[in-house]
Amino acid sequence: MNSLDRYILKQCLIPFLLAIAIVTTIVWMTQSLQRAEILVEYSQGFGVFAWLSLLIVPSLLAVIVPFALFAAALYTLQRLHADSEIAVMFAAGVSKLRIGAPFLLLAFVGAAATLWVNLDLMPRSYRLLKREVADIRADFASAVLRGGEFVTLSDGFTVYVEEVRPGGQLVGLLINDYRRSGGTETYMAQRGLLRDTPQGPVLYLANGNVQRVARYTGVVEFVRFQETAINITDFDQRGGDLQLELTERYLPELFNPDRENAWDRENARILKAEGHNRLASPLYAFAYVLIAIYALIGGAYTRRGYGTRIAIACAAAGGVRVAGFLLQSLAGETGSYWVIYFAPALIIVFLGALLTDSARIPSRRARHKKARRL
Repeated sequence: MNSLDRYILKQCLIPFLLAIAIVTTIVWMTQSLQRAEILVEYSQGFGVFAWLSLLIVPSLLAVIVPFALFAAALYTLQRLHADSEIAVMFAAGVSKLRIGAPFLLLAFVGAAATLWVNLDLMPRSYRLLKREVADIRADFASAVLRGGEFVTLSDGFTVYVEEVRPGGQLVGLLINDYRRSGGTETYMAQRGLLRDTPQGPVLYLANGNVQRVARYTGVVEFVRFQETAINITDFDQRGGDLQLELTERYLPELFNPDRENAWDRENARILKAEGHNRLASPLYAFAYVLIAIYALIGGAYTRRGYGTRIAIACAAAGGVRVAGFLLQSLAGETGSYWVIYFAPALIIVFLGALLTDSARIPSRRARHKKARRL
């Protein structure tokens, strides 16, 4: 890498990182608002909300990185044009492909990062996100119990809690348990604590008493206790395995659906199409960069500005991405998975050929001039 490559790469790297940071922040803020219910409905702290919101970021990067490369390439080339640096490079005999090489190198890094996100980071983070949300929503204390309310969890079990605190801490409990056929039990306790155990969730009570009424004799037994526990495994809503969505599956799980699972059998083509899309999406990094390069330096040099070309390039990039979504849907219906690679591959081959051919023009002209002199 010579000094020219390093200079162009430096000019493009900063806009690329800024574009990723700005767009990711904006999209992340809109997506994270969907998790605000965790704070309101389930009495979770801001730390939980921030952690769940952070788990969304990997899925955003898979889409944002190629577009950030496109924006950075457009901005950098436009700036080089405005400062007449492109004109100086052309006058010095630098080819268009030589100017575009640093952008393609950055596109390679972005494509590798996108591939890693698609194959590992995104399904890993989405699985963790789904499990965290499922556990929070199934949490007995935060999802069901409300301070100052009588809550009937099922036929035969009613709980009143004066105050619900974070971490499963409960203050002022009154529990009426009449699930057993032998009689009714009423617990009163100053404090309670909900904890998960290998046998399921258990409600620990401290400093209270229990009143038992015999079903047939009607005799009331009054027993004080310092500590006792109530097994509430029957009310645990957490399931063992969660149904995995497309974004939560690794590549082998997409290409080899579980035939014993009814949903997988019915959507086997959609799963495989998603797998091929994961492999094809890094190609958009090269396609977008080539669109930006050709729009700014592929055509004839002009002093009137490049606003029209930039607008056409943006429309082309958007059109390629929309075409990719449509082709993925088509592949999911027909099973022709090769069409998923068609849109970005066509752009790469077509624009790559145009830039390569235009790079040869100066050399051919030089040979013609030399022949005329002879």
